[in-house]
Amino acid sequence: MSISPPSTVSPLSIGPDEPYSEPKRFLRKLNPLRWLALADGIPVGLKNLAQLGLLIVWPVWFVWVLIRAVCFFAFWLLLSPVRSHQKKTHPVDFARAQARRLP
Repeated sequence: MSISPPSTVSPLSIGPDEPYSEPKRFLRKLNPLRWLALADGIPVGLKNLAQLGLLIVWPVWFVWVLIRAVCFFAFWLLLSPVRSHQKKTHPVDFARAQARRLP
């Protein structure tokens, strides 16, 4: 039985050939290993203290992200009639605003 060497890819790194994807970016931010990797490169005692603090902060941050996502989708659904009305009555202005918004 062979043991594979540990991965040297940091959870903080993004591959150059990886396309930009909002869901992937969101899931990468939720990864607790990414939070623990923020403490790399500091002395061991401070690293343990920093990782403990990050482990305490991570669940709070995770719940905050979920609350923000729920609010975002609630407002998106609430304002969808306004968007559809603007799209029907002012298609040129709507298309211009959408093109300006996208990167």
